[in-house]
Amino acid sequence: MSRPPLWRLAPWTRAPWLGLRQPAVVVAVLVTSAILACAVASAPLFLSSARSAALQQQLSQRCDEVARPQTGVQSALVDEQFQPLDGGDGSTRPELDGSLLQAWTDAGLAAEPVLATASIGSSSPRSEPAVIGGPDGSPLSAQVSLFHRPAALDHVEVVDRGEEPGIWVPESVAAQEGLAVGDPLTFNTQTAPVAGVYRDLAVASADDPWWCDYRLLFSNEASANTAPPALLLASDERTFYRLATASWGWATRLQQAPVDAASLSVSDVRRQQDVQQRITAGTGLPLEFDGTGLGIAVPNDRLPDVLERAALIESGLRGPVVPVAVAGALLALVLVAAAGSFWAERRATEVRLLAARGVGPVPLAGKAALELGLPALVGAALGWAASRVLIAGLGPADDLDPSATTTAAWAGVAAFAVGLGAASAVAGLRARGTAERPLGAAPRWPARVPWELALLLGAGWCWLLLQSRDAVVSVAYVAQVNGLLVAFPLLAIAGTAVLLGRLITALLPRLRRWAGRRSPAVFLAVNRLTAARLASATLLVAVTLPVAVLGYTATLTASSQTTLDAKVGVQIGAAAAAATVTRFEVTPALEAAGTYVVRYDGSAEAAGDDGGRTDVQVLAVDPDDFADTAFWDDSFADRSLPELMAALTGPEVDGRLPVVAAGLPAGDPDLRLGSTEVPAEVTATARVLPGRRSDDPVVLVDADRLPEITRNAGAAPAAELWTNGDLGAGIDALTDAGAQNIRVLTPGGVQESANFLGITWTFGYLSALAVFVGVIAVGGLLLYLEARSRSRVSGYVMARRLGLSRGAHLRSLLVELVGVAVAGLLLGALLAAGAVALVYRRLDVDLLRPPTPLLDVPWPAIAGTAVATVAVAGLAALYAQRAADRADPASVLREDA
Repeated sequence: MSRPPLWRLAPWTRAPWLGLRQPAVVVAVLVTSAILACAVASAPLFLSSARSAALQQQLSQRCDEVARPQTGVQSALVDEQFQPLDGGDGSTRPELDGSLLQAWTDAGLAAEPVLATASIGSSSPRSEPAVIGGPDGSPLSAQVSLFHRPAALDHVEVVDRGEEPGIWVPESVAAQEGLAVGDPLTFNTQTAPVAGVYRDLAVASADDPWWCDYRLLFSNEASANTAPPALLLASDERTFYRLATASWGWATRLQQAPVDAASLSVSDVRRQQDVQQRITAGTGLPLEFDGTGLGIAVPNDRLPDVLERAALIESGLRGPVVPVAVAGALLALVLVAAAGSFWAERRATEVRLLAARGVGPVPLAGKAALELGLPALVGAALGWAASRVLIAGLGPADDLDPSATTTAAWAGVAAFAVGLGAASAVAGLRARGTAERPLGAAPRWPARVPWELALLLGAGWCWLLLQSRDAVVSVAYVAQVNGLLVAFPLLAIAGTAVLLGRLITALLPRLRRWAGRRSPAVFLAVNRLTAARLASATLLVAVTLPVAVLGYTATLTASSQTTLDAKVGVQIGAAAAAATVTRFEVTPALEAAGTYVVRYDGSAEAAGDDGGRTDVQVLAVDPDDFADTAFWDDSFADRSLPELMAALTGPEVDGRLPVVAAGLPAGDPDLRLGSTEVPAEVTATARVLPGRRSDDPVVLVDADRLPEITRNAGAAPAAELWTNGDLGAGIDALTDAGAQNIRVLTPGGVQESANFLGITWTFGYLSALAVFVGVIAVGGLLLYLEARSRSRVSGYVMARRLGLSRGAHLRSLLVELVGVAVAGLLLGALLAAGAVALVYRRLDVDLLRPPTPLLDVPWPAIAGTAVATVAVAGLAALYAQRAADRADPASVLREDA
């Protein structure tokens, strides 16, 4: 009778259920597998979250209509004889318009019509004016255009209104033409009464987001010589079609489907774009006029640019995120493998029995895989779910693409397979080694090879590659971080940590001789560390690596965020600013809201020997309050900002005004504001001055001492209010002073326009990695305790019989674990400092905007890390002591017999 295969024997067939009888092993494998799956699944989810957030951030800065899927038609409403196409008075909705609205309804989206005698639905709407007749039959002096949109009259400020349908006219036109409610207006062959009068949109509703996409139809934002025609609002759709057919003979008719831009993902937009393209293609109309006279289709052509930019921001994130995710996964994989070693330790008795019967490492590894498979599978599922919850709650956006969720699920499956394979392989090798190698045998040659040098060689190779490449590049004005900048320090930290752990544990035998002359607690602690040098080295690396990564990422994150805040602060000038080109008198309310600055375009003699001139930005400031409001960092100059302001109020130099400059040398700069010469002397210089918005030099001058700059000087003066308080109050003060077309500068807007979003999210991901590595370290510490619990408890039982007190044993545990924690803290801090010193100067997120990278060490976070590390080590010692106290001495000695 042939011998059955091993996998059909009881130790293997019962293995899936035998594993559940070891709660400590089950928990260890479940937790470590969850950490591994969370590490690998978080990367695709984070990239999808960032892409959705980039899309939503861009849309939040634009008009709502940019996010809406849209179809439309711009075509004639009359035939070649200028007769209405509907055969009547032209008031009937064209059949094509109705079919497009129905197509959106069939697609599950409720579209609304937007009608105008203008080119709308694109980035630059353009009105087409017409002349209409007044009540007396004579033409109105004002040219007009016609507009209709459902609920438009709910978004105007009513001056007067009637009960009948008709035309609503702006208040300025009504006053200019002497129009009142009920007066008839003539549109070629059609007439319509004045149904109401509304306050001009440019005055009353310019900031209403409902009108955002149509602002150029009524507001002369570009200060052009010819203002847009007066915008007449049709009270209903039939009135619009009838009058547009009579006076214009054509119109643009859009069908827009409202969507919630704040919850859109890239997949949502692409799906809506597919529907839009399908419906548009069904019209058979070209996208540009081709001379056939059929008109053109007007889809929303602005979303592809937004999608492309979101994808560009995501690609910039992929470089640093992928190496970070791989590093976290490798650390978690080490922890999973350690759980396999823990299984071998706990199943040592059965393993020795099987090995004595000739079972090799491969069947033992298979048995370990069967026992660990169920908890590993549950852990991987929990890890995937945890990554989904964490990214949704803490990521840039909680709107994820289905493809990213699927990719993350497959990543979790791969994590389960790789993790289980690593744990079972380590378990098989450890079990075979435990059974076959005699006690006290020297380590085999693979254990003596410094494999960590491969990590250091990899780090060196990344560093050499980085020397010939930019660490941060700008692609289409989007910052892209080179992945080598992240991979190099992580490899260097990991390789150096393992190498230092190897070197330090090699000194443990000498330390044991020293400890023999110390207290029992110190002797026992050092003796335990020396007896298991591999485990001690692993524990030291497990503490050093998280501390180093945490210190590196926290410092790099804080420094980069400080640099980013400084760049934004320098560009704005303060926490926020409002600017306008309107001329007005400064009021007390303005002075109370912040510091008032006038910006001029100027030129000065360029530094160097070429004798040319360079453009400069000249800021006329108030030295009394400028230093209290303007953004400043002590690294910007060798003198403080109040000292620089004092230089502005100093005496003249040979009849020249004292000025402060960044980018110009001391002396006479031959300053001109436009075409006006301003005698000036640079009496103080700075490396960076607040308010710099280009790479041109900046000059500060006392506004009260600056000569009058006439309007025709060509200096393009712009008034600005810088504030660190309520920007709304400043805008109100500017408006009350007579300012119009006020432009707002805020940190959020500057970061979005400068495309710093990806950099900010990268720092957040690095911070999350630091916390994640800390969790891995805690898991490693608990595995270290559990794996050596049997030898520790048996030693404690024997030592108690020899007179060792409970307090002395607890002190030995504290010396053992806290000592390793402190050593890991010191090594980790050293490695983090070295990595930061090599990297942070190269991590300039925007080379065009000053200042250069600033170093900001997060001392509270570092102190918290040190306290937490020591506290966790202390708690682990208390846990180990409690476990030893609760152990049954007879059972422990019987198991070790």
